[in-house]
Amino acid sequence: KKVRELFVKGEELTDKIIEGFIQKLHQDNLPSPSLIDHLVTTSTTSPFSDKLMVFHKMDMFSMRVRNFGNSMAVNGRRDLALLYAKSLKDISDFVNDAADIMIENGWMETPPEAADREDLASE
Repeated sequence: KKVRELFVKGEELTDKIIEGFIQKLHQDNLPSPSLIDHLVTTSTTSPFSDKLMVFHKMDMFSMRVRNFGNSMAVNGRRDLALLYAKSLKDISDFVNDAADIMIENGWMETPPEAADREDLASE
């Protein structure tokens, strides 16, 4: 159930981001690329495990964070940088939710964390 909810959240987030960029392209009288929705099947049986699909989505959304960061760095247009920045928080939240599911199910180890200095000092 959590995996399904994560995928729905990812789809909605992707639609929202794509729509924002399409609107910007149209405002600037530029064509927008076509979507690849026609590649989605009608099958209700997954050929892949939940573990593999969550990992794949987490990885793909992580790449978006990197790509948007790179785009902001080399792009001289502040209006586009603002679109990227607005998307980064939501994308990062999605990646965090996916990582939580992976950790909960034992599919991924907990990422390294900084030592709790206050706890160490109290011992």
